[in-house]
Amino acid sequence: MTMFVVFIGPAGSGKTSLVKAYGDWIEENLYLRIARVNLDPGVSVLPYTPVFDIRTIYTLQDVMKTYGLGPNGAFIKAGELIVEKLDEIMKHEPFRNVFEWDMILVDTPGQMEAFILRPSSNQFFERLSKYGNVIGVFVIDASAINNYVDALVLWFLSILTQVKLNITTIPVINKIDHARNLLYAKTIIENPEEALEIIKKQSIEGIISDIAPELAALAIKTI
Repeated sequence: MTMFVVFIGPAGSGKTSLVKAYGDWIEENLYLRIARVNLDPGVSVLPYTPVFDIRTIYTLQDVMKTYGLGPNGAFIKAGELIVEKLDEIMKHEPFRNVFEWDMILVDTPGQMEAFILRPSSNQFFERLSKYGNVIGVFVIDASAINNYVDALVLWFLSILTQVKLNITTIPVINKIDHARNLLYAKTIIENPEEALEIIKKQSIEGIISDIAPELAALAIKTI
């Protein structure tokens, strides 16, 4: 059965670059048939050639002009349009002949919250699940992590995404060459119990001192 791998994450986390690098690696090393799908109507340049590109149906500029919206409102409307035009989208490759592909890599909009955290995303993923297995890859930007709390918040966001979409979601650390301290993210993901103990012992000021241990404890339950 075809596998859909959906790349999710905050703006600037490197989803698009990872789609290219991961797809290239699979083709070169595993010799699988890979299709890349771009669902970001606001991207200007893609480093890969998509089998389907949402910009062939509409761009962010189209949405802004048609509906009289600013960039943020246009991203939200663009996410809704994915569902409104889902039947049209599914008539295109690779969805039209999904079983011709071993894996379909889906690059989601840069403004994650405008699509993933809204109701329309659930309808999209429910439709995908009818065509094959769906897993999410939550891309964590290593350069955005300066301490254990930063790592915890980003990891917990991946858990919330999994709960919201009801699909298995794997946190992946990206941009490790720009990491301030990779140990923070590595510990949170590989040994959250240890990270929890470290957070408890740290002198953290403010409400985060109460919330951080609870977030870590809750995150551990999802493993």
